[in-house]
Amino acid sequence: MRPQYERNFPAISVEEQETLRQKHVLVLGCGGLGGYLIELLARLGVGRLTVVDGDCFEPSNQNRQLYSTPARLGRSKARTAAERVGEIAPETAVEPVMEFFTEDNADALVRGVDLVVDALDNLPARLLLEDVCDRHNVPYVHGAILGWNLQVTTGLPCSRVLHGLYGGISQQTPDDPAYKTSLSMTPAVCAGMQVAEALKLLTGRLPALAGKLLLLDLRTMEQRMITL
Repeated sequence: MRPQYERNFPAISVEEQETLRQKHVLVLGCGGLGGYLIELLARLGVGRLTVVDGDCFEPSNQNRQLYSTPARLGRSKARTAAERVGEIAPETAVEPVMEFFTEDNADALVRGVDLVVDALDNLPARLLLEDVCDRHNVPYVHGAILGWNLQVTTGLPCSRVLHGLYGGISQQTPDDPAYKTSLSMTPAVCAGMQVAEALKLLTGRLPALAGKLLLLDLRTMEQRMITL
C-alpha cells in the first residue's frame, strides 16, 4: 500500500483502501463546497473523480472557496480543481467538465459512476440530480450551506429525499445577499461530513444519514437530526 495512505489505517482497512482506488465519484460543483469535497476525496485515495462546474473564479469567491486565489481569478473552477488533484494525488484520475449540470448532460455524467456528491447551488439542479440518480440507481450525498448553517443527507436510489425537502419550495433564489452568505468554515465542515458519508457508501458501510437530515448551526453548535 502506498505510504501516503498509511494514516488511514486502521480507521479503514487495507481492503477498503483498495476498494476506494477502484471507485468513480462525480462531484457536481467546484466552488465553496466542491473544492473541499474534491480535496478530501482525492486525499482519501478515491481512484477516479469527475468534477463539474461551468463557472470561473471571481473576487467574491475568495472568502470560502479553497481553490480561489487572486492569481486564479477568471480561471475555470473545474480545470483548477483537476490541476490541484494532479498535485496532491497524481494517482487519482480526474476529468474536469467545464459545463454546468443540466438536463442535456446529466445522464451522461451520472451513468456508470459509483456515487454523486452534491455541491450545487440551486434547487432545479438538485432536483434534476435526484431524478437522474434514481434512473441510474446511483446514491448521492447532499450538502447545503448558508452563513453559519449547514445541512447534510444521504440519498439512496428512489428515496426521493431532495424532492421531499425542496419540491414545494420556489425554484428561484431570492435576490437578497442573505441568501448568498457563507463563511469560510461552513463549507469546510459541511464537506467533511459529506465525505464521511461518501466513504461509508464507497466501502460498503452503512451511511448514517440515509433517510435523515443533519442540521448544524456553527454559531450555537446546536445540532438537529430529522427523520425524513
